[in-house]
Amino acid sequence: MKLAALEKLLRDRIGLDVASIGAAMLPRVVTARMAALGQASPEAYTAYAASNANEWTALAGELAVPETWFYRGGVEFFEYLARWVRTRLTDSFGGRTLRMLCVPCSTGEEPYSLALALDREGVPAARCTIDGVDLTRDHLLRAAAARYTAFSFRERTADPRHNYFRQVEDGRWELRPEFRERVRFRPGNLVDPGFLAGEPPYDLIVCRNLFIYLTADGTARAMANLERLLAPDGLLCLTAAEADRVPIARFVTEGPPSLAMFKKPTADVPAVIRSAAMKPVQPKPAPRFKVAPVIEQTVLDDTAVALALRDSRLKSSDSLHEGRRLADAGNLEAARILCEAAPPSATRFSLLGVIHLAAGRTDEAADAFRKALYLNPDDPEALTHMIVLCEQRGDPGQAAGLRRRLSRLEKGATS
Repeated sequence: MKLAALEKLLRDRIGLDVASIGAAMLPRVVTARMAALGQASPEAYTAYAASNANEWTALAGELAVPETWFYRGGVEFFEYLARWVRTRLTDSFGGRTLRMLCVPCSTGEEPYSLALALDREGVPAARCTIDGVDLTRDHLLRAAAARYTAFSFRERTADPRHNYFRQVEDGRWELRPEFRERVRFRPGNLVDPGFLAGEPPYDLIVCRNLFIYLTADGTARAMANLERLLAPDGLLCLTAAEADRVPIARFVTEGPPSLAMFKKPTADVPAVIRSAAMKPVQPKPAPRFKVAPVIEQTVLDDTAVALALRDSRLKSSDSLHEGRRLADAGNLEAARILCEAAPPSATRFSLLGVIHLAAGRTDEAADAFRKALYLNPDDPEALTHMIVLCEQRGDPGQAAGLRRRLSRLEKGATS
């Protein structure tokens, strides 16, 4: 199937690196769209998608990876942001409203997680606004409805349903109205030079798990928009895996390195060059909002791993939780050692697969995810990653089977 023209269109319009979603993904989606529309050839479909806004939105939605859930990345991240917001409102911020942006917001779990963290921190709703922006119309409609299956609450360290949701007729969980109202959803393309043109600056911008799907040019255009929209003393949040996308001449790190937060440099704090190969690490406990020395924590992490390996009393769940924390902090080798020392389980193999993926070891990752699915055929994390790996390896048949299994799991997660 000749899709070079469509691939170029995707690169130019939304900055998508088609290789990042797997070689088989685009042909599969285009084949389905052509059948639905009665298009005779890829060339005809490309011309139609290029000129029809509704079809372009539908295509982008099919290609998007809506991998999100409440408190994704750990509740500590959202608690940190909530404390930062509260402190900012308290410390000589004046009476104006603090503005926050989540892009892409997908189906709403991330901006709502921020809203719930702000509530727990005691931040009044009237003092801040949250904008959730996404390219896909279907995502925005689902976000505005704020009805979720149990699949959206798979963060092991936190479940907000008891305090903030009510169970509705179809077995889903609906966010209470006063918290839905804290987030405003709107469409937008972060790669477009006119993205949110005319909007005042944002004090806080959360943009996570996007740049892994963008071309170099798409990344540059997205970063230019984020820099334009970030307030002079605002905070930009990415993920540790995307930290090397930040222009080193125009941003400085802020807060715990593992959280990948950045600010614009001020006159008295010039930008500093950061090595793209430098692994972020979790700082040791320190006074609120101050960063402990990185070198000290590297030693502490290695020591913690050694102690954990020697301590037979350490529970498997605790060991894996620590391994995930180390992986999130970018300390992949320490995370791998700790994970491999844990007893065999689906959770252990799934986490090991994620660690291998982050280190670029796709063969080892695939092997670990297969073992996880052998022990638990319904492990959502292993299913999600194996679908992408199968697509990338040109095995659409296996990917389709796994996708059907994941879809049944999502539909059946009603409690």
